[in-house]
Amino acid sequence: MPHARHPMLPDLIARVAKADRRAFDALYEATSARLNALCLSILKDRREAEEVLEQVYIGIWKDAARFPDSGLSPMAWMVTQTRGRAMDRSHAAAPVPVDAGNPPGGALGLVRIAYLEGLDYPRLAHRCGLSADEARHALHEELERLAGHAAEDAGSLAAAEQVLGLRGGTVTDAGLAAEWQERLARFADDLTPVMAPARARQRIREHLGHGLAPLSVDPLERRPWWRGPLGILAILLVAAVVWYVWGR
Repeated sequence: MPHARHPMLPDLIARVAKADRRAFDALYEATSARLNALCLSILKDRREAEEVLEQVYIGIWKDAARFPDSGLSPMAWMVTQTRGRAMDRSHAAAPVPVDAGNPPGGALGLVRIAYLEGLDYPRLAHRCGLSADEARHALHEELERLAGHAAEDAGSLAAAEQVLGLRGGTVTDAGLAAEWQERLARFADDLTPVMAPARARQRIREHLGHGLAPLSVDPLERRPWWRGPLGILAILLVAAVVWYVWGR
C-alpha cells in the first residue's frame, strides 16, 4: 500500500529502529490520537485504553526494526499491534456489556463493527440484532465484497476471520494475513482521533529511560494550591516577612 497519506511514517519508524528518541516523539505525536481512539473503541474505558496505548508504544520502540518484515504500511502495522493488545486486554477483563441494536447500514457494516469494537460472533450478533448464523453469513458476504474474492475462496475467509479474532488459530499464510490486516486497518481511519493524557506519554518515556515528557503533569488534573501561582506568592510573602523581621 502506498504511504501517500502518511509520508513521514516510514522514515520515522526507520529512525526509531536506530534508537532515535526525537523520531519516537514525532511518531507518537503523529499517531497516538488515532491509536488511542481505537483502544477506546474496543475497551470502552479511558484508563484501560491509556494503559494499552502505553504498551503499544513501548512495543513499537522495541520492535521497530521488525517493521520492514511485516509487509504492512506503517499505519496498518501500528493499528494491527494496537488492536491485538486491546483485544488481549478486553478478553482478560470482565465482558463489556454490548447494547443490542438494529443491523448496521452500509456495505461493510458488520465487518467495521467487528474490527473497531473487537466483538466475537455472539456479541456481534447481539449488537446487530441478528442470530449468530445470520451474523456469520452477513459478515462473510461483506468480507467477500471487501476482498473481491469468490464465495468458494474459503481460505481467504478463514484468514479474515482469524485476523478479526472470530476464529481460533493463527493464519498460516503470512501473505493472506498481511493482506487482511492492511485492508481491515483502514477502518481505524473512520474513528475520530482522541488525544491521550500527557501522563501516558510521560510514563512511556520513563519506562524506556527517555526522561520526562514535555508535559510532566496532565493539564486536566487538579494540582495542590501550593504548586500553583498562589503557592509561589505565599512563599514570596513569607520570605519577605522573614527578611523584614530578621533585618530589624
